[in-house]
Amino acid sequence: MTEHYLEAGGIRTCYIDRGSGPTVVLLHGAAVGVDANITWFRTIEALEANYRVVSFDQVGFGHTDPPADGVMKNRLERVDHAIDVLRALDVSNACIVGHSEGAFMATRIAIVAPELASKIVLVTTGGTAPYLGGDADKAWMEASQVAYHTPGQFDSEEAFVKASGYMKRCNDPQLEAIVRENYRHSMSINQHRLFETMPRKDADLNSYGELQNEYVLPFLHDLEIPILLVWATEDATVPVERGLKLLAQAPTAQMHIFRDSGHNVMHDQREKFNRLLNGWCQ
Repeated sequence: MTEHYLEAGGIRTCYIDRGSGPTVVLLHGAAVGVDANITWFRTIEALEANYRVVSFDQVGFGHTDPPADGVMKNRLERVDHAIDVLRALDVSNACIVGHSEGAFMATRIAIVAPELASKIVLVTTGGTAPYLGGDADKAWMEASQVAYHTPGQFDSEEAFVKASGYMKRCNDPQLEAIVRENYRHSMSINQHRLFETMPRKDADLNSYGELQNEYVLPFLHDLEIPILLVWATEDATVPVERGLKLLAQAPTAQMHIFRDSGHNVMHDQREKFNRLLNGWCQ
């Protein structure tokens, strides 16, 4: 992917801008080594024949500047930068697709800057979906702890590849090459330290859901734009039950559930996922 740079909100930002037609914006999630390219390279290639496809590395991710104060910015704090990027690129009336924490950001953008979003797509997103309540949350919380806090995962490139959620379900040499490249870059800028020192309220799953409870879920009934929820049957960190609970709170939403897919449905079910977006984002 050819990457470009712009200044947005005082932050040097790495972005991808490919194709022509109606605009689709792709927002990545949050973990060490995650960026626009590793999340969306296959989706960009599939959509650019019919759409203008915009994606970018968020603050503290990929090749965009790290936070100036050295403190990881949570998904709410990254929204302002995302809006600045989209306005700098003259984006409006776009279909905004967010994966994981990026889905929270897509929804929040539609709430606070409605001129930017004509539709939103929310993909396997624990950072947006409601909690189930009580003991019903125990299993996915334990799965999330394993997925995102594997001991020793940053000790070596091999340990990182082994622990990577991108590599859990299949042998994928193309994706593995990007995982390895992103690991080396992340270590060179000490990105893992941002995650290890993030504020407790953002790291503790018991308080993590407060952001969607305050800044997203109360506003879903007011959103009039189409919403597509994309879920996966094999994502233990965000079970389908949480997606269904989100669906019940969003009057304009519909839901598509992929079998035989984990959290990274854009890779696990790449052809079906890209076909879905190609048709739905028009």
